[in-house]
Amino acid sequence: MFRLGNRSDREARSKVSIGINPFVKRRRFAPLLIVVALAVAVATALACGQPGRAPLPTVELTPPAVNTASPSADAATLTTPQAVESQAEPAVEQPAQGGTPVTGTQPSSLAVVAAHDEVMAGIYERTIPSVVGLRVIKSIAIGRPAPGMPPGDFLSRASGSGFVWDDEGHVVTNKHVIDEAERIIVVLSDGIQVDAELVGDDPDSDLAVIKITDDTVRPPAISLGDSDTIKPGQLAVAIGDPFSRGFSMTSGIISAVGRTINPSDSNFSVPRVVQHDAATNPGNSGGPLLNRKGEVVGINTQIISETGGFSGVGLAIPVNLAKLVAPSLIAQGRYEYPFIGIRGVSVSPDIARAMDLPADTRGALVLAVGTGTAAEEAGLRASDRLTVINGAELPVGGDIIVAMNGTPMTGMDDVVAYTVEHTQPGDTVEFTVMRDGKELQMAITMGARPD
Repeated sequence: MFRLGNRSDREARSKVSIGINPFVKRRRFAPLLIVVALAVAVATALACGQPGRAPLPTVELTPPAVNTASPSADAATLTTPQAVESQAEPAVEQPAQGGTPVTGTQPSSLAVVAAHDEVMAGIYERTIPSVVGLRVIKSIAIGRPAPGMPPGDFLSRASGSGFVWDDEGHVVTNKHVIDEAERIIVVLSDGIQVDAELVGDDPDSDLAVIKITDDTVRPPAISLGDSDTIKPGQLAVAIGDPFSRGFSMTSGIISAVGRTINPSDSNFSVPRVVQHDAATNPGNSGGPLLNRKGEVVGINTQIISETGGFSGVGLAIPVNLAKLVAPSLIAQGRYEYPFIGIRGVSVSPDIARAMDLPADTRGALVLAVGTGTAAEEAGLRASDRLTVINGAELPVGGDIIVAMNGTPMTGMDDVVAYTVEHTQPGDTVEFTVMRDGKELQMAITMGARPD
């Protein structure tokens, strides 16, 4: 009978059996160990002979130095986290305009504010000698005087602003500032006051040119910009003499371009007007609207407000229009505009559908043609019927101006702007018009705008 025995006996026998003839086991596994050793050696040799993978790129967490010279050990040791505030912040990777990341240093917040302050102060310092305040004395009639009283003619005072146009003492301002003036006094930034006389004015642009009569006083001319290149979001700076309280400067941004206004003394509209939100108030009229370079891009002329105070909407005549008008006022005392002789409206999708045209048709619909005008002589057709659109009657059926000299016209404002900016009385302009759904070419010789 086989007895298993207890655990200690089995463990003892097991230990003994493992320990009997140890060389027998070694001889049995010796060939296998040799094979394994050879395999390891071969694998190691092969691994050493194969090209290895490139190491993973490393990213250095320490920001690189701003300058290109390698700092000395002492300099590196002395550099502390409490660096000067003007020092640039660590280089960071930024998306470039084309989408490719670029690395550049970021200025500190205080450096940005300091740069802004320097730019704004520089604009003021450079331009203020060329900005003037105006004190205008006008005579007014108050009706029939009371018995025993002198005639009812009294003097009133108005104020405005302006800027020096050239080195001959000519100053540009708004027509409505100096209208019916008995005396014009120019106030310079250094406190000097001199008289000025009217050279010429233009009601259709609300611009006027006056000249300082004292030949010994010749302030520097201001720099002129290009109002065709400004965009919404760019810096807008207004300098003038609001409320006759002395010169002041306000800033904002260009809010919109391509607005249209109608001066109070004109039956014609001013195109390409600049809208901005730099605070302007009574007395700023005629003063310059400047860009970040201190160049004039507009002449402040109106604000839109229900209270009479500034409500965030200022309007400025584009300086490119002043470039056309002011030299003519200086030379001739007036400016002559080209004239087509039409009244029109921009084509809307509703008007296009009412005329059986595609809804995306753009252009200026001719509503009326003046008698004896260039438009009538060329054969432009006005609207010939009425239709109801959104509860209102509108004329339809006339010619639609879609291009002038090959330049597309998207609406009536474009027609007015192109006519004023690119043509002169007597010029022949090639019009592309749409009539009865078909395009045709028409040559029109521009007339002169009536007084």
